[in-house]
Amino acid sequence: MDAYRLDILIPTARFAFAVEDEHVDVLPEHRSPEAYVAYQQMKAEHAVVGMTTFPNTVLLRGPRTLLIDPGLHLQNEPVLRALEARGLAPRDLDLVLLTHAHLDHAGACADVGRPVAVHTREREAEHWPAVAGMLVDGRLTLLEGDEGEVAPGVTWALTPGHTAGGVSYRVVTTAGLAVICGDTIGPLRRDFDQMAPPPEEGDVDELLSTWRLIRSWQPALIVPGHLPPFKP
Repeated sequence: MDAYRLDILIPTARFAFAVEDEHVDVLPEHRSPEAYVAYQQMKAEHAVVGMTTFPNTVLLRGPRTLLIDPGLHLQNEPVLRALEARGLAPRDLDLVLLTHAHLDHAGACADVGRPVAVHTREREAEHWPAVAGMLVDGRLTLLEGDEGEVAPGVTWALTPGHTAGGVSYRVVTTAGLAVICGDTIGPLRRDFDQMAPPPEEGDVDELLSTWRLIRSWQPALIVPGHLPPFKP
C-alpha cells in the first residue's frame, strides 16, 4: 500500500487580546502552547480578555487526497490559498475529515465545499447547531461505531474525552504511523506526557482511556489540534 505524505497546511496559532476601555492590546506571542500560557496570565491581570485559536490543518496526499480539520471560518481563504500554492483546488480533495465538530475545526468547511466525514455522535452534541448549516446531510459521511476506515491507509477510532464523538485518524505515512487526534491532547503537552489531565479539560476518565489507546498504537508522530506535531 502506498504511504501518504503528511503536510501541515495551516499550523496551529493562538491570538490573545485584552480590552481596556476602548483600547485593544493584542498579545504578540501567537504560538501554541506558549500563547495559551500567556493568555492564562492575561486573564489574571485584565477584566476583559479574549482569544482566537486555529488548529493544525492537515493535508494528506497518497492513495486519496484528504483534508483534516480545515479550521475556523476565518481560515476559509487561507486554506484555499494554501491548497492553490500546492497545485490543488477544493475539487481535488476526495474528502474532508473532522476530528470533532467544534467551530474552530469545522468552520472553514463552508468554502471548501467537499464531502465531510464526522462521527455521528457529534450530531447529538450541544455544539452541533453552530456548524450544522455548513455540514448539510447531503455532504456528510457519518462515522459510526468505535473504529473504521475512511480511505486506503487511513483508519479512525473513537477517542472521546474532549467531545463524545471525537475521533483520531491513524495514517500510514512516509515517516511511519501518524495519529491526527484533534483536541484529545492539549492545550499543554505535559498533561499527556504525565498522564494527568486537568479536571477542567473534559472527562478525565475518558481522556486517560483515550491517551492509553493512542499510546498503544505506538505512533511515530502525533498531530494534536492545538500543539505542534511531536514524536511521543
